[in-house]
Amino acid sequence: MRRIFTSEKVIAIALLSVISAHLLVLTNIVFFPYPELFVYPYLVSKGLLPYKQIFDQHFPGLMFFPINLFTLGMKSSQASFVLHLLIVAVNHMLLFVVARKYFGSNIKAILSNLVYFLWHPFLEGYVLWIDSFMPIFFLSAFYLLLKKDYIRSPALGIITGLILGLATVFKQTTAPLFLFLFIYFLIKKMYKFSQYFVIGFMLPLTLMFVYFFKIGVVKDFFYWTVTFNVTTFAEMGRKFPSLFDLVKAGWVFGPAFLLVLINFWRKKIDEKFLLLILFFSGSLAFIYARFDFVHLQPVLVFLPLFIVQIITLIPKRVVYISLILYLLFSLYLLIPFYRWASNKRTFFFGDYENRIAEKVREYANGRDTVFAFGTTFHLYFLTDTLPPGRLFVFQFPWFMVEAEKKILQGIIIDPPKVVIRDKKSEVQGMNLVEYMPKINLYIERYYKVVDNVEGIEIMLRN
Repeated sequence: MRRIFTSEKVIAIALLSVISAHLLVLTNIVFFPYPELFVYPYLVSKGLLPYKQIFDQHFPGLMFFPINLFTLGMKSSQASFVLHLLIVAVNHMLLFVVARKYFGSNIKAILSNLVYFLWHPFLEGYVLWIDSFMPIFFLSAFYLLLKKDYIRSPALGIITGLILGLATVFKQTTAPLFLFLFIYFLIKKMYKFSQYFVIGFMLPLTLMFVYFFKIGVVKDFFYWTVTFNVTTFAEMGRKFPSLFDLVKAGWVFGPAFLLVLINFWRKKIDEKFLLLILFFSGSLAFIYARFDFVHLQPVLVFLPLFIVQIITLIPKRVVYISLILYLLFSLYLLIPFYRWASNKRTFFFGDYENRIAEKVREYANGRDTVFAFGTTFHLYFLTDTLPPGRLFVFQFPWFMVEAEKKILQGIIIDPPKVVIRDKKSEVQGMNLVEYMPKINLYIERYYKVVDNVEGIEIMLRN
């Protein structure tokens, strides 16, 4: 077996087979592209200012800069699905390179890719969100730090820091990983390397702040990404795991924690394993605010390295029995998931959304403003229209507590041609319209229902 996997051609075929099988599975299950990835870049392309006119708590990434997902060509759900598949394929290739460097074995590198394939769809790998991009950054940084001579390379310090700085521009929850690594470098007395690491990390963040200063949104940026996150969102927007969520996550990631305990007990914590622990634990920060499986995607790419390692520690006489038992319980989790997921539906871009968009086009055009009230928040992207007052926010309760007054003022100053209202829409058991009482009173007073799409009211001004 080992001789076979010394052939580069065989390795390439094996890796390509795993990637192809993974992509084939993804093309035959549901697809959930977050609406934010469409409406934010679209509104920025129309001249709306991030954080000042588009209220959001995330760092900009590819949503809030002039060069964004919309300007780069993601103008349909089909384009987003192609991007989704491309990200997964790149993750596989990076994981193979990292695993081969980590283990020094082609077989273990292929096994690592199989483990990633096994759990990626289950952990909401059918979702395209900011977290989907993060493994590319994290695997790249981890690979550079696996080089034995990285400590003496200022260039690697800058590049590694730069990669994590770019990752932070995508999502601020990268900061704990940066901090863990920085402390690790200081403990190892790698003072010069840590300086270069910080320089690289700060470069993209500095450019981000320079751009925000230029367009005059620095104060708004700090409010929504810092103040709002630690106050209103922390109180209202947190999502805690259910007991079954913990069971599922515990089964998937349990081997990683088990291996850490075993190696600490055996006192076999070498430098590369310690780096793996740092990347693994730092990536767990992504589930701090809201426990959704998609937020485990950044840490998932490191799980195969733990599982493949623990397989090698199991005595040969019980390794097959252990794998069979592991796979049997895994099937208990995977079979119900695939029964649910195998309908090939694309969320937010189905017949329902198309009919709403078509109704809006009957009453409004690209020169008009419309107001999505509690429903289909990416309606502006779908209909090539703008929100009233050129102000936009996803109408979750934790946002509307802060933004209702501004949104209402935009509606009064710039009355929308069409209002689309869903009185029953909820998030985490909270009715959206009930958290916008002033807006609802205004709409009730000045607008009337003229049409209906599956309970969604189409309203025009009296």
